[in-house]
Amino acid sequence: MKTIMLVDDDPHIVKALTEHIDWPSLGLNIAGTAANGVEALELFQRLRPDLVMTDVYLPGMTGLEVTQKLRRDHPHLPIIILSGYDEFENARAAMRWGVNHFLLKPAGVEEIESVLREVLLEQDVRERHERLEQTYKQEIGRVVPYLRKLFLHELLTTRYQAEELPAQRMEYVGIRMPAQVRAISLQLHRPGFLTRMRERDWQLLRYGAADIIQETVKEQQVVQMSDGQVEIVDYSDQVFVLLLLDVDHLEQMESLLDRMMDQIFTYLKIEMSAGIGTSKGHLCEMMDSYLESREALEKAEFQGGSRVYRYDSSDTLEPCVTDYSLLLRQWNECWADMRTDLAEDIWVHLRTLLDEGSGTSIQDVQVVAVSLFDTLIHSWNRHYPMLAPPLAMSTFLREIQSKYALQDLVCWMDGIIRNWMDQTRKEMGEKKSNKLVEQVKQYVEMHYAEEISFEAIAKGLFVHPKYLSQLFKRVTGENFVSYVNGYRIQRAMELLQSGHYMVYEVSEMTGFRNATYFSQVFKMLTGKSPSEIG
Repeated sequence: MKTIMLVDDDPHIVKALTEHIDWPSLGLNIAGTAANGVEALELFQRLRPDLVMTDVYLPGMTGLEVTQKLRRDHPHLPIIILSGYDEFENARAAMRWGVNHFLLKPAGVEEIESVLREVLLEQDVRERHERLEQTYKQEIGRVVPYLRKLFLHELLTTRYQAEELPAQRMEYVGIRMPAQVRAISLQLHRPGFLTRMRERDWQLLRYGAADIIQETVKEQQVVQMSDGQVEIVDYSDQVFVLLLLDVDHLEQMESLLDRMMDQIFTYLKIEMSAGIGTSKGHLCEMMDSYLESREALEKAEFQGGSRVYRYDSSDTLEPCVTDYSLLLRQWNECWADMRTDLAEDIWVHLRTLLDEGSGTSIQDVQVVAVSLFDTLIHSWNRHYPMLAPPLAMSTFLREIQSKYALQDLVCWMDGIIRNWMDQTRKEMGEKKSNKLVEQVKQYVEMHYAEEISFEAIAKGLFVHPKYLSQLFKRVTGENFVSYVNGYRIQRAMELLQSGHYMVYEVSEMTGFRNATYFSQVFKMLTGKSPSEIG
């Protein structure tokens, strides 16, 4: 309960305020009263009330002077002026010090209470806003880096339109709109002996490579003192992507990549290759540059690792991946909203195109498959963060490398997607089932003191009683009657421990119309009789 300090040199006014205002209904206690300004300041320092109501004319120091001194150290302290003089200068001075409520004596009880409620509401709104702002400041340091990381990853998997990248969103995640962009894919080569090593050892090597990449990029940015930005995206188990924003020194970047590859091989004994996409004129084209960088990396399969490869459009006959861009975007949108039926239709359409596509290379289909699976992983982690996905990203990337025939790859992907949809629908069904059980529990909590009909509950939820009974037992591990008895006994225990009720009263208050049956159930569940409690 909040407190208020009353300041007035007229004891009759103080008495009237004390006795006639319904302070408890306002949620207020009178912390203390003062008869002059000096006493008011001393009392405030000792009691620290939440509100102050003061007269203007006080012995030794006016109420306005008291207000001025209090406002200096407590700018948000609500102060109400109660004056017997209708003087404009007093009101103007009060407003100058942030006093918005200036009442004239004699003020009615209803008027005073109305002003107090208004002041308390304003204070509550301000305090709530301060709490929200404080929480926001505490969370912003953690949330913004996550949103930035998510946004950068989306640039590689989502084909944005220019109007979908407003300056406000860019500014919020700390990225200014660049005039030119470019993507560089860095692929770690995990040789045969490393594929048989423990996953923990591989992740340690991968962590070391990520550290070398970050440190090398940071050193280069310090040396160049450029206005450009180089962002690092941890894309998959073996791929990192550098996003170049307004960085046009490609030769220097290639030198940086050579140094990066040398250090990774020297310290970690693993090879890394780099593929460089072409420069684009807008951030929404980053995905195109990224796909080019991945295509450039394909040369490493037959020309060797630890090299830098630039994308050359003359090496490609058909840019097939961009033909699927609209379907890939629709696929992302479906999984964002968990519309599995529509996602299944999109996959059927995509598979038909992949089966019929003439001139489609295995690499093109691999890029499409990675994009599809990346969406599945992100959707699963967002909706079911505590559950392991049906297939891990590391397993997917390892297995996709073993698919050398186009038809095998498409059939393999079809199996993954259909299994994923089955698992997702199962989890969605479990959520719905759990919701039914929670509604049953809520009904028990609200009506445990009454006679409860399970059939009536099932009817209200529009399900068959037998189905609801089986579902309840499967989810909770006990049948409905056991749950109700357990909940009633729990509440009975609380009532008995309070010492305010007799056993037969508790029996009726918790829905047991028969005190003897109540005692039997109580002893069966607690090991004690009701009379032993309290």
